[in-house]
Amino acid sequence: MEAVLFAASQPLRAADIADICGIGPDAVRKEIRLLDKEYEERGTAFEIAKIGQRYSLQLRPTYNQYALPFADLEMSPEVLKAASIIAYNQPILQSDLAKLLGSGVYDRVRTLRQMGLVTGKHVGQSLLLSTTREFSEKFGLGTKKEEIKEWMESKQKQQ
Repeated sequence: MEAVLFAASQPLRAADIADICGIGPDAVRKEIRLLDKEYEERGTAFEIAKIGQRYSLQLRPTYNQYALPFADLEMSPEVLKAASIIAYNQPILQSDLAKLLGSGVYDRVRTLRQMGLVTGKHVGQSLLLSTTREFSEKFGLGTKKEEIKEWMESKQKQQ
C-alpha cells in the first residue's frame, strides 16, 4: 500500500488502493491510519494527506524547503501566481485578473485550464474562473473555496 501511494501521481481513493493491493477498502483505511501514525511516531518527513475521499503520500510542509531545490518546476512562477490569485479570489473574472497581472494572463489561464487546474464559465465577454478538484488534489488542499482561502492565509502568516 505504501508503494502504491508513493508511486501514484495523484491522490487515490481507498477503493482504488484496495483493488491494487487485493484487500478491502475498510482495511485500506485502517492501514493508512496505522502507516500515518507510524510516520508521525518516527518523525519522518512523510505524511498521508486525506484530500476529500482520496489519499496521498506527501512531504510534511516543514520539509518543503529542503526538497524544493531538487524538484523540477511543473509550472512557471507566473502561472503559479495566476493560479494562487484565482484560488484566493474565486470565482474571479478573467478580465479582473488581467487588470491585476496584465495581458499575459490569458496565456497563463489557458495553461492552467489545459492542466485541468482551473475552469472557466463564460460571463459576457469574460470567463468566470474557479479552481477544480485537480487543483485541490495537486496542492493537497480541501475542495471548498473557504478551505483554500484559509490555507493560503495561514501560509502567509507563517512567512
